Amino acid sequence: MKPLYFKTLLLLSINSLFFSINSQAADSEYEQWLKQTQTEFQSYLDENDKAFIGFLNETWEAVDVEKPTIRDPEPKPLDIPIAEPITIIEPEQIEQPIIVEPIILEPVVEKPIVEKPTPEKLIVEKPVVEKKKDFNLRTVKFDFFGEQVEVEYHKKFKQNFRSKIGNEAIADYWQALASQPHKEIIKQLSKTADELQLNDWGTALLFDQFAREIQGSNQRNQASRQLTSWFLLVKAGFNARVAYNDQVFLLMPSEQQLFSTTYFTLDKQRYYSVSLNEKPMKPGKVFTYSGKHLDGQRNLDFSNPNKFIANKHQAERDLSFSYNNEKFNIKIHYPKDMVNYFSTFPQLELKNYFSAGMPSETAYSLLTQLKPIVEGHTETEAVNRLLRFVQTAFEYKTDDDQFQRENYLFPLETLHYPYSDCEDRAALFAWLAESLLKLDVVIVEFPGHVATAVQFSQKASGDSWKFNGKRYTIADPTYINANSGMTMPQYQGKTPKLVAF
Repeated sequence: MKPLYFKTLLLLSINSLFFSINSQAADSEYEQWLKQTQTEFQSYLDENDKAFIGFLNETWEAVDVEKPTIRDPEPKPLDIPIAEPITIIEPEQIEQPIIVEPIILEPVVEKPIVEKPTPEKLIVEKPVVEKKKDFNLRTVKFDFFGEQVEVEYHKKFKQNFRSKIGNEAIADYWQALASQPHKEIIKQLSKTADELQLNDWGTALLFDQFAREIQGSNQRNQASRQLTSWFLLVKAGFNARVAYNDQVFLLMPSEQQLFSTTYFTLDKQRYYSVSLNEKPMKPGKVFTYSGKHLDGQRNLDFSNPNKFIANKHQAERDLSFSYNNEKFNIKIHYPKDMVNYFSTFPQLELKNYFSAGMPSETAYSLLTQLKPIVEGHTETEAVNRLLRFVQTAFEYKTDDDQFQRENYLFPLETLHYPYSDCEDRAALFAWLAESLLKLDVVIVEFPGHVATAVQFSQKASGDSWKFNGKRYTIADPTYINANSGMTMPQYQGKTPKLVAF
C-alpha cells in the first residue's frame, strides 16, 4: 500500500501547486483590472468634480423666479398708414450719385493637401490592423437642422434618474455621470460644433440634442435629459446651472439681456430659463446650489448667429415692388434649415437683430439684385428706393397676430415669413442701407413702434435728431410709401430713443 499512498500524495501536491499558480495568476489579472478601473475612475472624477459634488450635497437655497422682462409693453400699430406720394428733387450739386462697391461673395477656400514626394525605396506598406470592436460603445445619429450628426458613447454613460428630485439625488447623478467615460463625447460634440461654425447658442442646442437622443423625449425622462445636458454643458465650459421644484430646470446666464424669458438672480448674475426644448420655468420659487464647477465659466453669447453652415435645404421666394411707376422683381434663395434654427432663439435685445447680418449666399443674391436699382442715384433717392422695397414687398402683421407672441425676426426670417412688423423691417432695412450704401444707421424707438434713422453726408429734409454728435434723419420701413424724413402721423412731434448697434 506504501507505493499507492506516496503516488496519491504526489498527485495531490501537484494539483495543489497547479491551482495555486492559476489562482495567483487570476488574482494578478483581477488586481490589474481593478487598478486600471480605479485609475480610469479617478481620471474622470477629478478634483473639480469632487469639490462640486460637495457643493451639491450641501443644502440648496430657495430663490425667486422673476417674471420675464418685456422690452416694450406698448401695443404696436394695427393699421399702417399710407403716405401721400411726394416727389423730392435734390439739387445735383449738393449730393453726388451713389456708387455701390462690387458685391463679392467670399468663397470658402480649402487649403490643398500637398504630399511630399517620397523616394520609392522609402515607401513601406504598413500592415492593416483591424480595430478591435468595443461592445461597450453605442452610436447615436440625429438630424441637427438638416445636418446629420453621429456621436459614439459608452453605454454606461446613459444614466436614468429615477429618484425623488432633491440635492443629494442630483449630486449622486452628477457623480454617476462623472465616473463614466464622457470626455470623448464632449470632444466629438465640440468638434461638430466647430465644423458647423455654431455660436454658443447653437453649441448648447447641439449638446442638448445629444442628451435628448440618448434619454428619450417623454415626460418621464425630463429630469434625466436636463441633468445630462447640464453635465455636458458644464464639462464643455459653459456656466450652466440646474434648479428644481417638482421638476428640474436648466438655466444659463447670457452676455446679452434676454426678454420674455423667466430668470432668477444669484450672486448678481441673472440665470435665464433658456429651456432648450423643454417647458420654461414659471415665476415662483425654486431651489439651486451655491458655487459652481470650475470647468463651467462661460456665459452664453448670441453673437454671430449666421455663421452656422446650414444650407442643405434651399427655399426661394419672389418679391416685387414699384417705385416711380417702375416695377422691380427680386427672386431670393435662402437656407430653410437656418430659419428653423433661428426660431429656437430666445428674444434678444433689438440691436442683436440689427447687427446679425445675413448668410453670405443669400446676402450676395439679394444685394446683387438691388445694386442696379440704387446705383447712380443720390443718397436720399437710393434710401427711398430701399425704403419702398421693404415697405411694400412684405405684408404687415403684428407678431401677436402671426405667432401669438412677441417674436423679433432676424433679417433672414423676414425674407421667409409671409408677414413682418416694424422691428423686423427696420432690421432688414438697416442691413441693406449699411451693406449697399455704406450709410450709418441707428435704431429709432417710439413707444410701440420701431423705425430707423440715417446719417446722410449732406443736409437732408424732414424729421431728424442729433445723436452722438451726428444728425440722423428718420427712415421708416413700415410707413408705406413714406420717403426719408417722414414720420408716421401718430408719432409726429414725439422724441424717440435712438440706439446705435
